[in-house]
Amino acid sequence: MNPFSVKSYGSPGNRARALLVTALTVAATSSCSKKEEAPAVVDAIPDVQTTKVTQKILSRVDQLPGEIRAYQDVAVYPKVPGFIKWIGVDRGSKVKKGQVMVRLAAPELGAQRYEASSKADAAAGQVQEAKAKLAAAKASLLEARAQLNGDNDTYQRTKEASLVPGVVAPNDVVVLEQKVNADREKVNAWQENVEAAEKQLQVQQNALSAAVLGAQNHKDIQDYLTIVAPFDGYVTERNMHVGSFVGPRGQDAYPPIVNVQQLNLLRIITPVPEIDVGGVVPGARVEFTVSTHPGERFVGTVARLGNYLEPKTRTMPVELNYWNPDWRVLPGMFCEVYWPTRRKNPSFFVPSLAVETTSTLETFVIRINPDNKLEWVKVKRGQPMADMVEVFGELKNGDRVALKADDSLKPGLTVHAVEEQQ
Repeated sequence: MNPFSVKSYGSPGNRARALLVTALTVAATSSCSKKEEAPAVVDAIPDVQTTKVTQKILSRVDQLPGEIRAYQDVAVYPKVPGFIKWIGVDRGSKVKKGQVMVRLAAPELGAQRYEASSKADAAAGQVQEAKAKLAAAKASLLEARAQLNGDNDTYQRTKEASLVPGVVAPNDVVVLEQKVNADREKVNAWQENVEAAEKQLQVQQNALSAAVLGAQNHKDIQDYLTIVAPFDGYVTERNMHVGSFVGPRGQDAYPPIVNVQQLNLLRIITPVPEIDVGGVVPGARVEFTVSTHPGERFVGTVARLGNYLEPKTRTMPVELNYWNPDWRVLPGMFCEVYWPTRRKNPSFFVPSLAVETTSTLETFVIRINPDNKLEWVKVKRGQPMADMVEVFGELKNGDRVALKADDSLKPGLTVHAVEEQQ
C-alpha cells in the first residue's frame, strides 16, 4: 500500500484526518532513514616500527674459493740432448736440493771437449813462442842500442880530435858518422820488431783465453749430463726411462724427464672481490679449510697481491703462504678461504629491510623526524654485516628510520613511531 496515496474518505473531516496520518508517516520514514546513515570516517595515524642508525666498524668473514699450488713447480729438462743412462727417482720420491736424479750419456760431447782442450793447449804453445820472439827482439834491441852508444862515443871523440890539423884523417870522421847513422837505423828497426812481437803476443794471449773459455764451456756442458734436484721437494711425475733420448725444452717437443714440486711451502690463491681489495693487508693471518680434513682450519699469511683486477670477475688474485712441513695439505686440493674484511674507520649501519630501492633505482631509507613526519633520505648501499647493511648518506648516529622501508610510506606523512623491541 502506498503511504502517499490518499483515498476518498467521504466527508471533509475524514479527508483531513487522512492527510495528517500521511504526513506523520512520511516524517517517521524520513527520520528512520537519517538514523540508518553511517557516520563520517576519520583517518587514523598509522603505526611504524622504527630502528636507530648505528655507527660501527665493518668487520666480517667471507668464504671465498681458493686454489692450492706448490710454491715451486718445475718441469725438469736436460740442457743438452742425450740418452738417459741412469734415473734414480720416480713418482712419489722425496728429493733434496742438489741430489742427483738423472745421468745422461752423450759421447759426442766428450769428443768436443777433447777438441776444445787441444785447441787450448795449442794456443798456450803459441803464446810461449810469441813470448820467446818478444824476448829475442828486446835482446837485439838492447844490443843495437849498445852498439849505437859505443860507435857514437867513438865518433864524437874522433870529431873533436879532427879539429887539430894532422891528427885524424878527415875520411875517418866521415866513416864513423855513417856507422853511427847505420846503428841508429838498426835500433829503430829492432824497436819496431819489439812492438810487433808485443802485439803478436797479445793476439796469442787473447786466442788462449778464448780457447780456455771454450774448453771450460765444454766442461760445463759435460756437467749438464748430471741432473740434480733444484730444491727440496717431491717428484710428482716421471715421463722418461733408461735409454730414452731426451732434449731441451722446445726441441722436437720432448716431454720433461720429471716434475718436481716444493710441498713444504704452498701458495693459497684466492680471488678477492673488488669491494674488499682496499682492506687487503700483507702479512695478515687468514684461515682456510680443505675437504680432506673436515672441521680443521689451517692458517696462512697474505704474501703477494696481484695488483690488478680480472676484467670478467672484478676480483684481484691474492696469494697466501702456508708452511706445510708434514705435507698434510697438497696442491690441487679444494679449499675454502675465510677472508676477513675490516674497515679502518666506522660507518653507519641499518637493518637490511630498512633500505629500499625504487623502480627508478633510487635507494633510500625512511627517517622519522622529531615531528613524527616521514622523510626519504637517499643513501648508497655498502657492504652487509650479519643482518645489517652499510649505508652512506646524510644520516647521523641515532637517527630513527623505518624498520621496514616501503614506498607506500610517503614523505610528509605523520606516523606513530614504535620503537624496535631489543
